[in-house]
Amino acid sequence: MSEPQKQENLNIDVTIHKPFGPRVLTAKVPMEWVDALNEQCEETMKKDDKQKHDASDYLVGHVHEELSCDLNYENLTPFGNFISNATSALFNEFNKEQKVLEAPRVKEVNINTAWFVRSYKGDYNPTHIHTNCAMSLVLYLKVPDSIGDTNYKNTKEVYTTEGYIDFINGMPDLLVSSKWTNKPQVGDLYLFPSNLMHTVYPFYGEGERRTFSCNLDLKFHEKGPILIKENG
Repeated sequence: MSEPQKQENLNIDVTIHKPFGPRVLTAKVPMEWVDALNEQCEETMKKDDKQKHDASDYLVGHVHEELSCDLNYENLTPFGNFISNATSALFNEFNKEQKVLEAPRVKEVNINTAWFVRSYKGDYNPTHIHTNCAMSLVLYLKVPDSIGDTNYKNTKEVYTTEGYIDFINGMPDLLVSSKWTNKPQVGDLYLFPSNLMHTVYPFYGEGERRTFSCNLDLKFHEKGPILIKENG
């Protein structure tokens, strides 16, 4: 596993992880963004036409509620800008590792779809990918205290990853890392290629696990071979 790389030119520190082939960017976002998204979720829940926001038909989660949303709050403009800049940083870091490549340099980032997921005791997301998009993002808005609690026991084993998120690539084998497991906290953001398999484990305590997710479409500058010079 490669050492994660910190990026410090986005106003918010982000870290690029390389647990296997695909890269995953993580960040801790400001609480005002979390509060604004929670507020938008609460308003969507109260709408008379709430049924129009039901996103469960095109999502795979076995969860309490999945609601589509629009990022139409002025105070979320910095969040949208961050998504764009973080996506560019992820590609730029990848490009710098190559000596000669047809470099995919990001020109434009657009949100394809966005939704809230509200999960309670026993809810989970099976292993899946996201389709018809290039990148995906998940941001944790609420996390129950019981997440990761090893006191819960079923008839066979103690769950040590209760409520965690797994990213999966390839098959497990000798000296091969195929799974990257993370315990979520409020404000944690994960940005990853949409075809990267991932799953969210159930939790069994009280409270709500709430996330904001979105799929991103990317436009690239015209590709061309770029020579990355060696130092010295």
